[in-house]
Amino acid sequence: MPARNGDHAHGLLAGHCRRLVELHGPVLESREPQALAEAQLTLSRLRTTLQQFEPALALPAVVSAKRLGKTERRLALAWELERLQQRLESGFLSQVPEREGRRLRPALRQLRRERQLAQQHLAAALNSSGHLQLIAQLQGWLRQPQYTALGEQPLAAWLAEWNAGSAPLLLHRGWWTVERDSDLTMLRDLGEEVAATRLRIANLPPGGQPPWSHGRRGAWLDQLRRAEDLLSELHDLELLRRAIDGQLRDGIERTVPQLEWLLEQHQQQCWRQWGDVAQAVLAARAQATPRGRIRALLLRLAARLE
Repeated sequence: MPARNGDHAHGLLAGHCRRLVELHGPVLESREPQALAEAQLTLSRLRTTLQQFEPALALPAVVSAKRLGKTERRLALAWELERLQQRLESGFLSQVPEREGRRLRPALRQLRRERQLAQQHLAAALNSSGHLQLIAQLQGWLRQPQYTALGEQPLAAWLAEWNAGSAPLLLHRGWWTVERDSDLTMLRDLGEEVAATRLRIANLPPGGQPPWSHGRRGAWLDQLRRAEDLLSELHDLELLRRAIDGQLRDGIERTVPQLEWLLEQHQQQCWRQWGDVAQAVLAARAQATPRGRIRALLLRLAARLE
């Protein structure tokens, strides 16, 4: 029997749910940052899978991508603050003069307080009746899954349609942003869209390719991961700059100039790399058209003749 849409989604959800339950204790203990990072990614995968395959699944009413939103936001905030604290403590502090290190102590203390508060809110969300009921209902459904009529259809026959849901990504205005500080919110939103698209493509076996990929599934996943990492780095560096600046009476440039210079260098390098990735993505999209493929072929032939 060919694999059905519902069976495929069931396998994905089972793995994500099992791993999320395993990480529940380690995340509450807050001893290992990697557990927090993995839990945030696992919950994101779970929510994306529920959202992606919802038309194929007859799920209990309490089990939905939307209902996971609050817990996911708590996890994302805790992991974000953990990253910022690590970047300042283990990265930048060792690269600045001792006098700047002393001036940064209030900012570091504030980051630690916010991280502790985020952990308390995260623990409340993970132990809430709503979250625990959702997980319990999902586990019950996984033991006795029910599918819609679409869920009973062969997966291979519907790969093009499942992949088509990723097409709007390239319409996002963030790909054409030319100034680093022009719209950081837009770039943050693009980063979230890139992450969700990458997870949706990774949820599917090779077959019906995304409309713009021109058969290069592995290369596209790598490119999307790179774009996601760079946009996340830009966001983190700007958040760290603002968090420090807000704790310094005379501002970051006057109080800790060496740190401000380091942050600026990191941001400039990251921005240049992001520009290269964005151009590569848009260029590949152009090559996915018949005219673009012909042009690329002619360029390759010309290169061989030189």
